Amino acid sequence: MKNRKLEKKILEKLMKKTGRKEKTIRKDLAILRSNFSGLPINSVAQIYAKKNNTTIHTLLTSEEKNKVPNLEFEKPIKIKQSIPSKKTEKKIIQYLKYDTTDTFIKAHIDEINKAYTFHCYTAAFILCRKIIENLLTDIIRKKYPKMDKSHLEIYFDTSQGRTKDFSIIIKNLRQRSLEFGPDRTLLERLLNKASQFKDDANDKTHSWYHIVRNSKELDEKNVQDIINMIKTLETNIEQQKSNP
Repeated sequence: MKNRKLEKKILEKLMKKTGRKEKTIRKDLAILRSNFSGLPINSVAQIYAKKNNTTIHTLLTSEEKNKVPNLEFEKPIKIKQSIPSKKTEKKIIQYLKYDTTDTFIKAHIDEINKAYTFHCYTAAFILCRKIIENLLTDIIRKKYPKMDKSHLEIYFDTSQGRTKDFSIIIKNLRQRSLEFGPDRTLLERLLNKASQFKDDANDKTHSWYHIVRNSKELDEKNVQDIINMIKTLETNIEQQKSNP
């Protein structure tokens, strides 16, 4: 048999199937042929095709087909890329609820619930104190809406230009409890619980040695009860304003 040159059709098919350029394929065939001395180039092309998971068998002559050795090639291993599953987001525990349209209050409630969910109990404790203090200050603003000095000084230190200490706000509200009429008992109960919570929260705020290590310590404070009483008092004050 005359040793034919690499057939053009064979070369074109190899280029199409492998996506490689003519120069690259010819170079690869020359290297491969050195391992199969005396084998026709087109037979070598079939070996090359099989190594690349394809074939040009139908383009060979009978003799070229007979010259192709029966070789087994390892099939390319397909690596299945594992797509990491989406982590299931931890459901946020609704430790504290407060119905409001105020975006700032909502943000604080959300932060407390996240801190509680992820076991940041000291942070949740201190944030609860902040919310209670500010909601009680809002109670004063609702009850005494006039911006005269006597009302302002219930919660605001005009000489210092800042809100008064939480303890002073509680004290001033106690002194005015009679002005809350039928809500006096509710106010006094609320102030007692808020005062107890404030003292404990102050210790945790100002000392290295006070850390809330588990939810029980926070749960026992019944913060939701304090928030519910504040909400009830707010609602009653608003109703009194609308029905004088």
